[in-house]
Amino acid sequence: MNSCPRARSGATATHRARFAALWSLLLTVLVLAPAPGAQAVPGPTPSTSAAGAPFGVRAGLHGLTTLTGGHFGYALKSGARIEDSAVIYNESDEARTFHVYGADVTHAAGGGLAPAQEGQKMVAVGSWLRLDSAATVTVRPKSRATVRFSLAVPTGTPSGSYLGSLVTALRTPAVGGGVNTETRIARLVELTVPGTTDLQVSLTELEHRPAGGGEEFTVTVRNTGNVLYTFAGTLNITGGGAARTVPLTPTGIYVIPGGSATLTGRWGGLPVLGRRTVTASVTATVPGGATKTVNSNTVRLSSFPWLIAALTVAGALALTLLLVMTRKRWRARLRRRAEERRALRALRRELRTGLRTEG
Repeated sequence: MNSCPRARSGATATHRARFAALWSLLLTVLVLAPAPGAQAVPGPTPSTSAAGAPFGVRAGLHGLTTLTGGHFGYALKSGARIEDSAVIYNESDEARTFHVYGADVTHAAGGGLAPAQEGQKMVAVGSWLRLDSAATVTVRPKSRATVRFSLAVPTGTPSGSYLGSLVTALRTPAVGGGVNTETRIARLVELTVPGTTDLQVSLTELEHRPAGGGEEFTVTVRNTGNVLYTFAGTLNITGGGAARTVPLTPTGIYVIPGGSATLTGRWGGLPVLGRRTVTASVTATVPGGATKTVNSNTVRLSSFPWLIAALTVAGALALTLLLVMTRKRWRARLRRRAEERRALRALRRELRTGLRTEG
C-alpha cells in the first residue's frame, strides 16, 4: 500500500471534482453474459442463496487516493507508480471464488464507455495494472477480502487522459444444460498524465434521410485529442423566417481519446414550400476545463408540395382533355345539324320545283 496516501489527497480532490459526472457512467457495471469459452455442459443446480446472493467491490483507499463511489482516480507522471487495493464483499452464505483482472476502457457502439472483455489485448491502463496476488480470490461467506494492485505508467507515456477498469467477475455454474454466466463489477480507473491538454474534436459529414413525416439527421463526433470530454449538440436551421434549433441526442456522454459517438436529431413538421439550410453544432467540454465548439458541413433542403402540384397538373390535364373532347363532340354535332339543314333546304327546293312543273 502506498506509504503516503494523504499526501496525494489534494491533487486527487481536484480530480474528483473534475470527473464527478463520469462516476455515474461506470458506477457498478453489472454484466450478465456467457463467459468467454463457456460450454453448455450439465452441472449441479446451485442453491437459491448461491445463485442470487449479492457481492460488492469498493476501493481500498476510499476518499484518499481514489474517487468517491468506489472508483479509482490518479494523476501520475510518466514513469511513476502507485499502489492501491480493492475490497471484495461476499454477502452470500457460501464461499465464492472471484476472478480479478485489469481491463482497458473502450468506446462502445453509439458512444459511451465499456470495459474490454477478458482475453482482449490490453494496450493502456488494462496492461499497466498489476495484481500483487493471484487473480483468483476465494472469499468466505459473509466476509471480505482485499486485493492489492499497482499501477505503473510506462516511461514516455504522452500526457492526456487514460481510462481503464478493475473487473471482478463471479462465474455462475451452468443450470440444466444451459451456459455458464458471469456477473462482473467494473470499477473505473481514471488516470491523468500531466502535460499539455490537447482538446480536439472533429465531425463527419452531416447526413439526412426522410423519417416519419420529417427529416432525420446523423453526425459522428470523434475525439482526436488526448483528453476525455463530454459533448452536447444541436441542429441549426435557418431560412424561411426565424431560425430554429433541434437538439441532437444522446448528450452528456463521454468520448475517450480515440473514441467516437454518433448523434441523431429529427426535424419534424417540415415546411411545405421554401429552402432551408441545416448545420450541426457540437460543443465538447473537458470536466472542469476547456470547451470547444465545431460545426459540420451545411445541408441545403428545398421543400415543394410535389403531390399537390402533381394533382393540380393532373386535374388541369383532365379538364383540358375533357374540354377538347367536349369541343370535338360539339363541333361534330354542329356539323350534323348544318348538314341536316342543308338537306332539308334541298328537299324543299325539290318539292317546290316539282309543284311548279305539274302546274
